[in-house]
Amino acid sequence: MTPTSSVAPLTKTAEVPCTRERAFELFTRDMSMWWPLSTHSVGGTPSSRVDMNGALGGDIVETLPDGASAIWGTVDVWEPPARVAFTWHPGGDPKDATHVDVTFSATDSGRATVVTLVHRGWSARPDGEQARQNYDTGWDYVLGRFCSAASPDRLTDDRSRRMA
Repeated sequence: MTPTSSVAPLTKTAEVPCTRERAFELFTRDMSMWWPLSTHSVGGTPSSRVDMNGALGGDIVETLPDGASAIWGTVDVWEPPARVAFTWHPGGDPKDATHVDVTFSATDSGRATVVTLVHRGWSARPDGEQARQNYDTGWDYVLGRFCSAASPDRLTDDRSRRMA
């Protein structure tokens, strides 16, 4: 088994059908619209809410239906609409935090955005290698939800529901 300190960063890339400004906003401000809270959260309930407090030093916080909250990480890079980076320890000890860096690059047409997520720092976790394996499939699912939410049809449907 490879020591945790040598566990390579995990990189995921997706293309979403929206401008990079909208992709950044959706990933950060509108996280609760697409994050799979019933399966990938501390509370394990879709009625929770997750918010990325959009500023350097702001926390990523899950608020459960009973008002309790869990900190998932802290924003340490805030460069709208190009990049956001944060520590990552959903409901865990901040000393075990890994680091996630997300960049947003416009395609040549400007009508789509390439989102690149790099998750590193596995040596901070006692289960670093296993955690990386779990996040390898976990980020695929989470980013799939993000891509679906970025679909122009989906955004129109969501706006209609909020207005009704």
